[in-house]
Amino acid sequence: MQTNTEKLKIMAFFETPALLRARGGQCQPSPTMPPFHVYSPFPTSNPRSYPIHKVSQFEYLGLILDPKLTMHLATVEVIRHASQGQALALAVS
Repeated sequence: MQTNTEKLKIMAFFETPALLRARGGQCQPSPTMPPFHVYSPFPTSNPRSYPIHKVSQFEYLGLILDPKLTMHLATVEVIRHASQGQALALAVS
């Protein structure tokens, strides 16, 4: 079995500002806390380490998640879909 590291993403929920600063901010990794990565020891002749892309929002099973789990992005998306459906129903009738 193989992990597709190009599609692999990570999102830290409820990350405190102190931990974010210790990690080096959004873009630069800190020497004390390296960026998230997957280490692949196989094949043994060519072990590799793959970085994991950190995202600020993620769609999972149609629900848009954010780091604070506020559900604001999901609510905006539901309202947008409902408005489009209502406009289509009014245009047809």
